[in-house]
Amino acid sequence: MQANAPRHDNVGFSDRKSQNVSVKTPTTSVELSSLASTAPSSPPSTRRDSTSMRSVNEVEGPPLTEEEIERKPWKYIGYKGYSEFIASDNDFYIVRNFASLNTRITLALQDQISVLEADLEELDAQYSRRDAEDLHNGSFRDDREDRTELIEKITTKLAKYNEFILQQTELKKYPQPFRQDLKSLRNWHHNHDNVAIATDEQAYLTHTQDLISVVPKEKTPLRRFLERSRKFRILPLWMQKAGPELPIYDKDVITYTSDKRIDRFITVVIVGIGTVMLVAPMWILQAIPNNSYKLAVITTFIVTFLGMVSYATAAKPFETLAATAAYSAVLMGVYT
Repeated sequence: MQANAPRHDNVGFSDRKSQNVSVKTPTTSVELSSLASTAPSSPPSTRRDSTSMRSVNEVEGPPLTEEEIERKPWKYIGYKGYSEFIASDNDFYIVRNFASLNTRITLALQDQISVLEADLEELDAQYSRRDAEDLHNGSFRDDREDRTELIEKITTKLAKYNEFILQQTELKKYPQPFRQDLKSLRNWHHNHDNVAIATDEQAYLTHTQDLISVVPKEKTPLRRFLERSRKFRILPLWMQKAGPELPIYDKDVITYTSDKRIDRFITVVIVGIGTVMLVAPMWILQAIPNNSYKLAVITTFIVTFLGMVSYATAAKPFETLAATAAYSAVLMGVYT
């Protein structure tokens, strides 16, 4: 499992019970090693008692041990630990969109305004009849009180409706989270025996199609492909000796890797392949006397280049085609 954190490293987590999962953060990557966890006790059934609560720092006694924390993660980790984990990596900032509810509210507001609109049309028709009182329908200042009040209601409803529509427009721009990032969150719960956060309150992660990434990071298909591999994420090449201070329950299962180093590595790979794609065809075409074979070589390199640009970069389709066209022109220049 993987994700991107603040802007420093990538974090990779592995399941404490049996799995090895990785998570990543902008500049730090963390890898969790497999551990056998102590069965936690069940959280209390009551939500709060009458006992006054004191700050953890005020509690006397020795520091909590990892065993104590694992036995009662709902008490010693809870939302404080969960919030800190999510805040450690922007890619973990995943919440529900509530698309169906938002749509329903939009339709409800629309219907309410439609009813008011029909009422206004009825008043307009009523005050415009031949047998009606001579009322100046071209003046807001001299308008009837009932129509003025109705317009005020419509104004309030329309303002709310328009604001809601604009909110939805912005909300729709947020993409769904990457599978690895979602897996990281689920793994965090699993590493704490799914009791650090109440079951009903972590169920939002099951609404896969309704989740959005609040702070999305654009990644190339090549980057996403490489990060699926746990072996790639824990290569010594990315290891970072110094990392942020970890809570006691994560110290033995998390290591940090530099996200910047991974970015540099992928950049070097792309530049290297690009250089080969430019130089190799010239030598190959120079050595082939047959024009048909030359065209076959050019076609092969053009198709390969198109695939590389599409897969290894975040270029848009028309940008990919433009780059491929320029590359084709270079090869045809060598051919002629």
